[in-house]
Amino acid sequence: MIIAKPVVDKKFWILQKDDKKVGNVEACDGGYQVKIDNTVTQYKSIKMVEKVFNIEFLTVPKTKPVKKIDHEVHGIQTKRRAYNPGWSMNVKFNSPIAVYTSDKSSKSYLAAGWFKIKKGRHWAVHQDPKLILLERYPFKGPFHTKEEVENG
Repeated sequence: MIIAKPVVDKKFWILQKDDKKVGNVEACDGGYQVKIDNTVTQYKSIKMVEKVFNIEFLTVPKTKPVKKIDHEVHGIQTKRRAYNPGWSMNVKFNSPIAVYTSDKSSKSYLAAGWFKIKKGRHWAVHQDPKLILLERYPFKGPFHTKEEVENG
């Protein structure tokens, strides 16, 4: 028996017998062309090709589309899925900061990006800290990567 493995779904198949290529089937105007051993024959339907050459056509397994999870707020990567994106326009900040919530119904905003925050005498590096931390403590940021924070 010859097995037809799909290359392009419903348009092009490679024919194999005992794991060796013996030809191909190609969809064309008015039917299907079968090429085996330098001979080309044309048939009107795929069923006719199956009967004449004793070919088993394999099907392409269907895959579910992958949902893109939004881990970005205004061009800044976040470590969680971002809901309710926006900007914080607090006067204390020198520039606006991209903010988001980690849940649709959350009231606690997170600042998007990497920050260096000073608590007491020490500076600590945080990714996506709560906005309230930035309001309470001195900070540097936002940065796009952890390396930028450590070098800057």
